[in-house]
Amino acid sequence: MKTLTAAFILTASILSFVPSAFAQKDLPADDASTTAFVELCKNPDDEQGRSFCFGFGEGVYQGYLANRRQDAKPAICFGERSETRNEILQKFLAWSKTNPQFNNEKAAKTLMRFFTVNYPCK
Repeated sequence: MKTLTAAFILTASILSFVPSAFAQKDLPADDASTTAFVELCKNPDDEQGRSFCFGFGEGVYQGYLANRRQDAKPAICFGERSETRNEILQKFLAWSKTNPQFNNEKAAKTLMRFFTVNYPCK
């Protein structure tokens, strides 16, 4: 527990000194929609935006792992795939274009849908 608390404090300290990745965007501050997430993630030259996208996606996946019942069959398996996080992001951006019906949903919910569709457990 001490290690977890120390890691949390360290992460919070680091993040408090990082310039806001959102300051450069004209997105509403409270917009957690898929549309806003895609808008932030689609520019390959926006290093801060991309870093946020990678971290957000990892956080959604880690949240899934942390909250999944131990006795439940896993729904998402990245397993032996050797895709980079950028390749997964590009795949998500393409998938979101073909699935605009999820644009107004929360980005985390859409990412979970994407993960279960594209990385199902066999």
